[in-house]
This record gives sequence, C-alpha cells and structure tokens, in this order.
Amino acid sequence: MMRRFAFVLALAAVAVSCAKMGYPTGGPKDEVPPQPVAVQPANESRNFDKDRFYIGFDEYVVLKNANENVLVSPPLKNKPEYTVKGKGVLVKINDTLQPNTTYLFQFKEAVADFTEGNVLPSFEYVFSTGADMDTLMLEGSVTEAKGGAPWKEAVTVMAYHEETYASDTAALSLRPSYVTRCDKSGRFAFHYIPEGRYRIVALEDKNRNLRLDASEAVAWDTTCYSSFSRKDSTARRSALRMSAPDRRKQRIVSSEFTEQARIVVATALPMQNPEIGGVAAEWRLNKQRDTLTLWCLDAKADTARLVLSDPTGLQDTLKLRFRPKNAGRRRGKEETSTPIMKALCSGTAAFYDDLRLAFLNPVVKVADSAIAEVMNLKDSSIATYPLVVDSTGLEVRIVATLRSGQEYRVRLREKLFTDIHGRTSDSLVFKLTPKDYGMLTLHVENVTGSPLVIEVLDSRDTVVQKMPMLASGTLRFRHLPAADYRLRAVVDVDGDGAWTPGDYMLQRQPESTIPFGKTLQLREKWEMEERWTVKVED
Repeated sequence: MMRRFAFVLALAAVAVSCAKMGYPTGGPKDEVPPQPVAVQPANESRNFDKDRFYIGFDEYVVLKNANENVLVSPPLKNKPEYTVKGKGVLVKINDTLQPNTTYLFQFKEAVADFTEGNVLPSFEYVFSTGADMDTLMLEGSVTEAKGGAPWKEAVTVMAYHEETYASDTAALSLRPSYVTRCDKSGRFAFHYIPEGRYRIVALEDKNRNLRLDASEAVAWDTTCYSSFSRKDSTARRSALRMSAPDRRKQRIVSSEFTEQARIVVATALPMQNPEIGGVAAEWRLNKQRDTLTLWCLDAKADTARLVLSDPTGLQDTLKLRFRPKNAGRRRGKEETSTPIMKALCSGTAAFYDDLRLAFLNPVVKVADSAIAEVMNLKDSSIATYPLVVDSTGLEVRIVATLRSGQEYRVRLREKLFTDIHGRTSDSLVFKLTPKDYGMLTLHVENVTGSPLVIEVLDSRDTVVQKMPMLASGTLRFRHLPAADYRLRAVVDVDGDGAWTPGDYMLQRQPESTIPFGKTLQLREKWEMEERWTVKVED
C-alpha cells in the first residue's frame, strides 16, 4: 500500500509540473499597424466610374475621426461616408466626380487595428476619372513665423490654380484646387496633381471648412509654384511662415481699487496718450503701456467715477468702489495699513550693483538725511550710501558698492520718504547676498534696412532681455545669470519695438526673425563679446 501511495504522489507531481509548463506566455505585444492587402477597384485605376471603393486590411480595424482625418483632393462638396465592413473600410462617394480628374484620398491616422489600437500613419488611395493619371507634385514646409519651429497644431495646406486665384484674399471664400496636411515636422506634399502653377496657403483650419476665418493662424506665399516630377531635384519648394493675426480690439480688461485711493486699470492693447477725467488723481503707465495706475489725491477716496479715453479707440466711463479684503474680519480687530515701501532686492537674487526699493504711492518728499546703512555681516563693518528716487517717484536706488558672495544687512530709518497722501515710510531692514552675473557686449552691423529688436533667449526660448536698435551699434546686456543663451533679431519693419504677426486681410507678411549662429555659454563674472552682421537671407 505504501509503494502504491508513493507512486500516485509521484504521478500527481509530474502532472502538476507538466501543467505549469503548458501555460501560454502570451508573446510580445502587437505594435504593428494594420496593412492594406486588397483594394477594390485597384489603386491608381483609370476611367473610374464607381460611387464607392473598398480597402481591405490584414486584420480587423476601427475608424478614428474619418471625417477629419481623411483628406480628399480635389475637395468634394459633400463629405464621403466611411464605414467599417469586415476587415476593411468602405468609402461611399456622395458627389458627382469631375471628368478627366485625378482624385486622391489621404488617410491620415484615420485607421487603427481593432485589438491594440495601432494607428496606420498614412495611406493614399488614388484614381482617375479619365484615361490618364496626373503624377506631378508640390511640396514645402510650414514653420512658426517667429521661432522657426514646426507649428504645434494640425496645419491644412491648400493649393490654388494660378488662374482661379483671382484676388489676394481668395482663401477667405474660394474652395482650393487641392488640399493636404503637414506632418509633425512641418513638411507637406501635394501628390497626383496636374501640370500648372499654384498659389499656396496654409492655415489652422479648426472648423474644417477649407476657408480662412479671421481668427485662424495662416501662412501664405505671393509666389506661384510650378508642379514638378518626383525626380526633379531642382524644383522650387515653398517655405511658409505661419502666425496668428492680432485681432484684439482696444478695451478695458480689468479695473479696481487695489488699495484705498489707488486704482489700477488694465487694457488689451498698449495706450498711446490716455486722458483722465472725473477724479482728481496722479497717474502712471507701466513700461508696456497697458496698465494705468491712479492715485486719488483724496487719501480716503473709496468710490470714483473715472472717465478714460485714448487714441487707440478707448472711450469708457467706470464707476468703482473700494472693497476691503479684510471687510469680513470680526469687529474690534485692529486694522493695519499696507507699508508704503518694500525691498525689491532681498535674498540671493539681487543684482550686485542695483539695489532697489519700490513705493506703493508716488513719493513727493525725501528727507535730507535719506541714506541706507549697510552692514557686512562677515566683519560687522557699516557703510552708508545715498538714495536716488527715480522720475516716477515709485522706485528708489541704493547707490552701494557690494562684494559678491558676502551677506549684508540693509537698514533704512523711518520717515525718510513722504508720499502724495502725507504718509511716511516705516523703518525697513532686509538681508541679501549679492551674486555675480555675466555681461554680453554685442556689436551689431545692421544691413537689413529696417530697425531691429535684439532678443536674448534662454534654453526654454523665453526672452529674458531685449533691446531695440535703429542702426548698427553696440548693445550691452547686463545682469545675465550663468546659463546658455541664444540671440534672435526681429526685423522691426513697422518700428513698434516688437515682433508683428502677419495679417492676411492686409496682405502683410509676419516680420522676419534672424537667429544668431551659435549658442552662447555665459558664466558668472564673465564679460562676453560678440559681433553679428544681421541680414535677411534671400
């Protein structure tokens, strides 16, 4: 009995072992998109007279936004119907096809496999309603006009026969002759088009109507391009620069009492020469000229009727009321007012030669004894430095000589400054550890024939400093932290000190930008010097 029992146990162990070895492992994940295996009628058919065609694949598929991801060129008036049938896609044409015309159906990520969702990046089905097949092409690229990178959103590119492009604004109302779409690198190509000359327009066609709407980003070329053979390496390629038009209208974006007797008004566009009425106040514009700050002469003012006008098209009357942020505090709690002065240079981010303070309200009086006491905390030595108030009365500079890497304590006595409401400044104490920054000296030879704006960009393409210049000369960019930088010149044709986007309605191309040829590696305490001849490439 014991031998028989042991034999049964051995058989059971073998069975369990075999069962484990027999489990399926599953294999690698399928990452291959579906592949076309049968097309009816055949691709590149001539004398096509059907109202439908079928594309068979090697596995079951699904459609992904076919109405948006399938482009038909030349465009049809009525959209085709796309349905999944078996292992394929049936396309029904709901239009009368033009005679002797080559039609191209471009499936741009419109088909994916049923199980894993692997997308077929692109597939083209083409046929001709005549005996001949058009085989020529056009190609080019679309980039962001200011930075030169591919446009982030999907871009539809439209080609118009030269003879049908009747006016410079045809893209607003005219159906294009042919249509395609950019890939992720910004490249585009029109395939299977006839011989001819074409005008090209690219747009961010969000509503898929193949028309330029006023708010859509657009790029266009005033040159006509000839279609060419695939083998023609000398053919001209179109290079389009896309930008979104500035359709903003001047208006008041926000207006409020930020403090009692202090009003801040922000506008959509920079103001030119604002006129203020309805309230007795002093006012200042910020550097961008899109924010107006007013200080009511009545220090207790909590309501105001403000009449504001500006040549930019601004004409408005505002009725404002001060709403204290601490209005909900329990009764009897002591109210505290906002200090009229604060430091802009505490911590470790201070410029080593530019210590600044800011005032809440314009300063109208400075005490004769206005100095700053600065203690070097390493050796406890104390030095005094003069204070210089700027022309706006809103900032003061401490004219100090400090050494980088050493910690300082800055002290200002009370009642050094008096503002327009008669309030005097409290005492102020703050610490800082100045850092050394780099400086870039740039000798620019401007041969563009237009003013320039020279921009310094960091590794994230953020503009950290910029300076305008009318002609050739030398610019000095100070206080640059140690980092890698790039330079870009804006050819400021309209002279407004900023890059201006294109406007298709006005047939105004976006202003050109020219990159400097290398990346600059600036380090602490460095003074880098570069020369740059800025010219527009042909």
